[in-house]
Amino acid sequence: MRVLFSGGGTGGHIYPTLSLAHALLHGGAEAGLCDPDPRKGDRDPNAVQQAIEATGASRLHAVLFVGAQGNVDEELLTRDDIPYKTVHASPLAGKSGLATALSLVGNAAAVASALPIVSHFRPDTIVGSGGYACAPAVLAGAILRRAGMLPKLRIVLIEPNVMPGLANRRLARYADEVWGGYADCDTARHFGDKFRLTGIAVRPELYTPIPKAEARRSLGLAPERFTLLVFGGSQGARSINLATSGMVARRRLPPDWQILHLTGRRDYDWMVAERKREPNENNYHLMPYLDRMALGYWAADLVLCRSGASTLAEVCTVGLPAIFVPYPHASEDHQRANADYFVDRGAAWSIVDGMLTPDSLYWTLIDTAEPDKFRSIAIALQRIARPDAVVTMLSRLLDTGPTVVLA
Repeated sequence: MRVLFSGGGTGGHIYPTLSLAHALLHGGAEAGLCDPDPRKGDRDPNAVQQAIEATGASRLHAVLFVGAQGNVDEELLTRDDIPYKTVHASPLAGKSGLATALSLVGNAAAVASALPIVSHFRPDTIVGSGGYACAPAVLAGAILRRAGMLPKLRIVLIEPNVMPGLANRRLARYADEVWGGYADCDTARHFGDKFRLTGIAVRPELYTPIPKAEARRSLGLAPERFTLLVFGGSQGARSINLATSGMVARRRLPPDWQILHLTGRRDYDWMVAERKREPNENNYHLMPYLDRMALGYWAADLVLCRSGASTLAEVCTVGLPAIFVPYPHASEDHQRANADYFVDRGAAWSIVDGMLTPDSLYWTLIDTAEPDKFRSIAIALQRIARPDAVVTMLSRLLDTGPTVVLA
């Protein structure tokens, strides 16, 4: 099978396709399959291998990734040895009529440049992961299918958020299926009969449980201490950084606690300087970023983070209690919708970004860090989680049933 993946730019738009492409090309335990209760660490590797192999994943398949220039995660694609090409796509948003018109013209050119790429690769299926970066390849595929040049082409969209994004809403008319991670949400309702509950695949390394003590030692942390992981994405989150830094400076945390704070490169230097100026006895560890993010997740008892699509899927996969701080400027406030979905089902806590202060953070942590509450959260996460997302997606991807060709 020949599969063209398209998207990129954020974790929610790149990791599902990367994990799926990796599984399609390599199969086996590298692709990953998570236990329903992964933190028990009792995975059966043979079951993982058999599940992936049952989908027919092998090196016989060919993949190509197409994304927007300047928005493709080249480092990740190169690491996973996935060939890729770029086109000049841009968001369909503008603050003026002229800006919107220029954006439409630019994206028409992007579709034109995607046409020969798609035509030459001749995919059996196009998988778009949402966002404007996937639009040119998806539209090019739809044009070629309508023209009879790729009559059996299937088009699949992945919507990793609980509320559908603008690009997927616009592209859905050309799609045969829309894959999502959550039942009974706006995404499921919006796409109706086209929606398939598959779960959202995450980066492969998150599917292999690591004992807490081992993960903590690898990060230079005390293996026996309650561990809070704090991060705000690859660039960090200023409000989360300020609140956490202020809390550590003003409050004495329980002596058996430790914090691993991934600040992002932007804020790391001043936060290190601040800690030197205001030393205290809290067990507080600063890092600009973490290459092996799986270590951070498996080391933690609790995480404080944003509520982007990739983070939600990762929290579900590792079964980690979370306090979400939705990014207030996210498109159509989708991070708030993500966080609300989890909170409404008893699977997380949240703090409004504008209400996040050192004091509110401290008391939220003290209130939530109780064994009974963690057990309740773990049960709720198990109800939401789709630990077999990779296998489910592969099974649907390799389905040789009839294709629905839309007008």
